[in-house]
Amino acid sequence: MQRKFIFFGIGFLLLCLAVWGIYKVLKPHQNAASEQTEATISARELYGDFQKAENQANQKWVGKVIEVTGRIASVADAGNYVSVNLRATSEGGINCSILKKDLNPGDKLLIGDSIDIKGKCTGFLMDVNLVDCIVKK
Repeated sequence: MQRKFIFFGIGFLLLCLAVWGIYKVLKPHQNAASEQTEATISARELYGDFQKAENQANQKWVGKVIEVTGRIASVADAGNYVSVNLRATSEGGINCSILKKDLNPGDKLLIGDSIDIKGKCTGFLMDVNLVDCIVKK
């Protein structure tokens, strides 16, 4: 009798785990639009923070939703994403990943234009990286 309860309990836990996994895989992608901005900063200042003291900048910015202002240095098509790089210094910039479906059809991303982008900071790897971005003009 006790053995049946153990097998039933394990089966129930496996079923719950499977349902949770399916939910996580199939849930729609969310961008930073609905999240509250924790700071507004220029591309040059943000890159400078990481360049001066990466560990302190990681604690300050990683995982936070921020709005970055800067000039577009490059735009690259990367599958379902558009990668926009904001110029900060001659050594690097801010790399922003924007899901194509989150771009307004009227948005023109032209090199040299000033732009505001809101996204979640994931850290520094040659450039400062923002994900789940949206364009805020």
